[in-house]
Formats: sequence, structure tokens, C-alpha cells
Amino acid sequence: MTKLKPYWWELTKRPAASEQQALPKEVDILIVGAGLTGLSAARTAAKAGQSVLVVDQHSPGFGASSRNGGMLGGGHKLSIAEMTARYGEHIALGLLREAHLDSADFVRKVMTEEAIDCDYDQVGRFRGFWHTHEYETTARELEQLQKLLPIEASLLSQAQQHQAVASDLYRGGVVYHQHAAINPAKWVFGLHRAAVDHGALIQGNTAVLGLQKSSHGYLVKTVRGMVKAGKVLLATNGYTPPQMAALHRRVFPVPSFIITTENLGRERIKQLFPSDMMVVESRARHCYYRPSPDKTRIVFGARAALFDAPEKFAMGQLRKLLGQVFPQLGQIDISHSWRGFTGFSFEFMPHVGQIDGVWHAAGYSGNGNTLAPWLGHKAALQMIGDPASETAFSHSVLKTRWWYHNRAWFLPFADLAFRGRDFWSDWSRS
Repeated sequence: MTKLKPYWWELTKRPAASEQQALPKEVDILIVGAGLTGLSAARTAAKAGQSVLVVDQHSPGFGASSRNGGMLGGGHKLSIAEMTARYGEHIALGLLREAHLDSADFVRKVMTEEAIDCDYDQVGRFRGFWHTHEYETTARELEQLQKLLPIEASLLSQAQQHQAVASDLYRGGVVYHQHAAINPAKWVFGLHRAAVDHGALIQGNTAVLGLQKSSHGYLVKTVRGMVKAGKVLLATNGYTPPQMAALHRRVFPVPSFIITTENLGRERIKQLFPSDMMVVESRARHCYYRPSPDKTRIVFGARAALFDAPEKFAMGQLRKLLGQVFPQLGQIDISHSWRGFTGFSFEFMPHVGQIDGVWHAAGYSGNGNTLAPWLGHKAALQMIGDPASETAFSHSVLKTRWWYHNRAWFLPFADLAFRGRDFWSDWSRS
């Protein structure tokens, strides 16, 4: 019987419950959201001597931070030309450097300093091309990127792609050798322990009902009482509630669905993943998948729908896609099935900054394992006035749309559009 919860949770010891502790009357910094962003910010601020309270409407790490595919590595959604045109050459270079190098370096440093064992394994990530022409366009983009930054990446032709994955589905691809596989639950729960060790108080099951500006900061109304805070950070990303309207209207939730197969044995997994690499696809509604940390299962994710689809439908879609990638598997059992919500911005760029005096770091658009802790750290530094707080992601902009208010009503329509795009892409594939 398929378990409707993240596979990662069974491999990970969760933090001890702290809900029984009384909320402080006043703190220097209150952080809303106990995922990677909020916990990283809490660690940084607490290390600097600030009194820090982190609250979350669920248990700490409940959201996408412990539910994702466990792929750690840099990347950018926009092309280098698009970023340069939008932000200028200097800022674009900063965005690329932080996205690909600085954020990953920071994550590895934190893991080492805090002794966080999260099954880190630098196996690399293969991005499979859906169309033949992508080989040349990616080659040009990669050449440009490697002139700017020391990115370790190489192209694989269609004839060579079996070095990465035993599938004939792709038209070659590119390998990013610096990318690593992790257990995301161990990563976020390890960050939770680190923040607590440095003095932060983290409280789950403590939803925020409202914020009110005061003479000395903010009055934060929670389900467990009122807290005075000098500064407030919204670290809610894809779980931002409508009452936090300013951020909610700039970051919308996109669900991602994941399944884990039954134990297939190490030998079979090695046949399917000869180099143990993680895999993502270039098509818009892409699949992403990898071996489990013990190399006995496949952890397989996809955007089965752009709305919160029923579990049975989503699992059926993922099984179908898994069979498309690996027809040789036949009908295998699924041990776990779950979902999480990523936070997308309309510009496909994250941002660190303030709206009406309230700080935020959000909009990672699928790159949260590295960017969320990095930008949470930067947000904390900005809040305490540290000179090391500068980040190119303060120069990006989180824009909203006039037609987006309380509910992402447009996602089912976007889903239909993407399905049509996928149909055309499949039909015209070369």
C-alpha cells in the first residue's frame, strides 16, 4: 500500500517538539516560516546576538524544504542575455555567481560547521534535452557561462547519454558536475538544530494572524498570543497565506508531486543510473529523478499538474511518466507518494528586500535547496545592518499582476496551456 507522506521523513529523526514553550513577549527578530529560509536566517541572526523567534503554522520543516527531490546545485531560469538586458551586466554577473557558486559554497560551509549529515553526495546532475536543437543552444550558453564563472559542466551527445541514464528519451544533454544529492529532510532538520544551538526559539503550530506596525517595530498576532518584534521576516515562500497580501501577491504556489518506487535493489538501480547522477529534463513540465541515498529506489518527481490535483490522479501521471523514461521497469509498486508547494515569482527570480518595512526572502522558483538558506542568511544580515549583507538578489524585483489577489486561479489555465505546449513539443520533436 502506498504511503501518502514523504519518503524522506522515514529516514530522518525529526526535531523534538517545542510547541509547549511559552512565547516571549518581545524579540529583536521574528521570523514567519520554519523552512530553509527562516531557519538559515534564524541561525545567522542568533549567532550575531539577536533574540530570535521563528513561528510556523505547521511543524518546523513541514513544507517544501523537507518534501523536495533532494537536488542541490546552482542554476538560473533566465538566459544570460535576458538577465543582462533586465538588470545590467554587473548585476547579472552577481546573480549568476550567487546562484551557481556562492549559495552552494555557503550550504556546504554550513553543513561542515554545524556537522549536518544529510547524505551529501556530489554525483552531478544530467539535464536531458527534449529537442535536438537544444544541444547547440545550450553549448553556446554554457560557453558564455564558463567564460564568466568556473562552472564544471560538459555536454553529452545522444550517443553518450547512457553514461548518465539508461533511457532513450532524450536528445543528449548537459552534466553539471558540482551538483549533489541530499536527503532534504536531514538538511532542514539539521539546520533547525543549528539555529536552536545558537539560541533561536522555534515554535511550530503557531500561525500568524496579522502584523501591526508600532512605534518600536511590529505587533505580531499569533494563535498563541501577541509578540512585539523589532523586525519581521516573511520566510513563507510557496506557503505564504493570503493575509500576508503584499508577499502573497508576488509569490504564487506551484505544486510538485513526487513518488518513490519499491526497493529495486542496488544492481538494478546501477543499471538505470550508471554514474549515480540525478536527472532533470528540459521540457517545461519536466520530470526530475534520482536514486535514493541507499541506491535501491528511484525518487521521481514531476509537475503532474499546476494545481493541487487529487492524489490518485497525480500518482497515476507520475507512474505514466516513469514508464516513459524507463519502459524496461514495467509495472512496479510505488512505496510513497506526496506533494509540496514551490514558490514561483512572475519574473522567475527570487528576491530579498522589504515591502512596507517587512522583510522577505522568497520566489526561488524551484531552486530552493541552495538559494533559500543563502538568501535567508543575506536577509538576516540586512536586518542587523551587517556590511556583508549585499546580494545581487536585492536588485531583482518581485512584481505582482493586477489580476492576482487571494487565489492562484490562473494555474489550471496555465496547466492547460502547458499541456498544449507539451503536446506540440512532442509532436514536433526532432
